[in-house]
Amino acid sequence: MGRRIGLGSAIGFVVSMMSWWGNRTPHLVSTFPDGVTWGVLALLVAAAVRFDLRRGHQQDRSSSLLAGLTIGSVTGVVVGLAVVLLGTSRFSDPTLGLLAFGFLTAFGSALACGAVAAIPRSAGASARAA
Repeated sequence: MGRRIGLGSAIGFVVSMMSWWGNRTPHLVSTFPDGVTWGVLALLVAAAVRFDLRRGHQQDRSSSLLAGLTIGSVTGVVVGLAVVLLGTSRFSDPTLGLLAFGFLTAFGSALACGAVAAIPRSAGASARAA
């Protein structure tokens, strides 16, 4: 579990820095300011899920899904908090709805990437078991 949290935190930090760099325009906050930021999120989460599963020698469906959701949710929390911090630093009086939207967009996107990254492993594991 600790490895998954560490991987998710590292990915979240990288994607957060990319998001902050892409949001250089004053008075503008976007969770994914360009397609590259979203692409890097998807690739890094997928690579981390594969790395974790190979490292742990786990092949069953539930461990694959747990790895994807854990890494994705930790990544989402880190990126979501970075987007909230960016919003509070950019706007003099940010609304709670704007900050919540930014957080939920980051969290949901990362969680979805983790779930999708776990699917091929799950399908492959069930095909080998049959």
